[in-house]
Amino acid sequence: MSDLPSTITQEDRIKVQGALKEMSDSMTRVSAEKDLQKDIAQRMLDEVGVPKKDFNKLARIYHASNLMEEAARNEEFMEFAEAIMAPPERQIASDN
Repeated sequence: MSDLPSTITQEDRIKVQGALKEMSDSMTRVSAEKDLQKDIAQRMLDEVGVPKKDFNKLARIYHASNLMEEAARNEEFMEFAEAIMAPPERQIASDN
């Protein structure tokens, strides 16, 4: 027994075709970004002598630490937002 829909309307067909085009466009952008990343790593090898493997590892570490900083900032903001948005009775309880 399949999970696929048993009938497809013309409206469904149009939606799926649009989503396929959107997904394909996204995949094209991802592929272009991967090519750019390879070009950057090659440039660092050519210009500075940093092996691609090591440069890519540095890039992942750099990206992850930036991601962690953003997550920490977001967490701090969410705590602030929750304090602001809390119903008055919760605010009074947390003030004591």
